[in-house]
Amino acid sequence: MLTIKTTLAGVALAAAASQGFASTNLVTNGSFEANSVPGTFVNSTVQVISNWTVGVGNVDLVGSLWTAASGVNSVDLNGSKKGEIHQTLTTVAGQEYQFSFELAGNFQGGIAIKNLSVNIGSNGLYSFDTTGKSAGNMGWTKYSTTFVAVSSATTLSFASNSSGAYGPVIDNVSVTAVPEPESLAMLLAGLGLMGMIARRRKAAGTR
Repeated sequence: MLTIKTTLAGVALAAAASQGFASTNLVTNGSFEANSVPGTFVNSTVQVISNWTVGVGNVDLVGSLWTAASGVNSVDLNGSKKGEIHQTLTTVAGQEYQFSFELAGNFQGGIAIKNLSVNIGSNGLYSFDTTGKSAGNMGWTKYSTTFVAVSSATTLSFASNSSGAYGPVIDNVSVTAVPEPESLAMLLAGLGLMGMIARRRKAAGTR
């Protein structure tokens, strides 16, 4: 009976720690799959992309025109001209967050190097070379960084710095809370306890 109770305690501890360790994506519609795309793409100058606001110029919500990084859809930050999209996230001041997104470019025209600005607490500049890329070989590149929120609301924005109708392309946007050291320690302790119990039971010849 003692062994069973101890095992259950270890499972409960590890489960609780794992729940705290696994964070939810704060970005809503981060892979742009909430909207269906008639044809291969749709130009957006208004709220066509659910949960995102087109703040400057216009962008294209792209469907089957090329292979997305995640799901079917992605966003070309240049519609007929360079555009910007943003979304305000609910954050906790002082909390550290992991931010990531995947970047490619519209290879069909314009200059080969596509440039964009990404702002989430601070501004970052990124570029993508479309040389040799195609619909089936977009060359998606994942970028990841961390930031500390300074308030209960943090605005994430993507803005093209390339002129014309062929711009940088984004997909698979994510912002998740980085677990506190105490939560990580609890997870490791719970897993260690379960391993110790398993070894003792094996040594005793029980199941």
